[in-house]
Amino acid sequence: MPINMALRAELAYRIRTISPADWSEFSQLWMAFNAIYGGEPDRNERARVMACVRRAFTERAALRVLRSVTRSAERILEIPPGNMLLDITDPNFRVVSERCAGIYRDNSQSAVERLVAVAGILYQVRCNLIHGSKDPDSERDRMLVRESLAVLQVLVPALEKELM
Repeated sequence: MPINMALRAELAYRIRTISPADWSEFSQLWMAFNAIYGGEPDRNERARVMACVRRAFTERAALRVLRSVTRSAERILEIPPGNMLLDITDPNFRVVSERCAGIYRDNSQSAVERLVAVAGILYQVRCNLIHGSKDPDSERDRMLVRESLAVLQVLVPALEKELM
């Protein structure tokens, strides 16, 4: 058996047996979020996530969410998450997340656009978690999911409120 498959199987075992409870909560909240953004017309899922937030939030509501999640967003963006489908040495590994981080940090951007950028970052964390690229033994991976969950716990109810 190739070593890569053995390592993947070991990771699968760790995910199945020792994943923190907040990983399940993240997944559940993301499913709720998906129920909302899934109706967006774009074929690209990250674009649907971002378009949904852009369409739903007023400037005032986006600012309220941003103020509530600043600490978590800042922790996530200390080192923006990479696309785990790529090798860490690939020059495109963090390109999308760094672009979103730049928008989030640019205070000349509207609160809506800054919140849209946060949603784009959360999407990367979601991809890495759902596609099995997060390791429960990694402190960084646990932190990324924990802080992303803290953002989703504010974002999803706020999104529901804006749309109802």
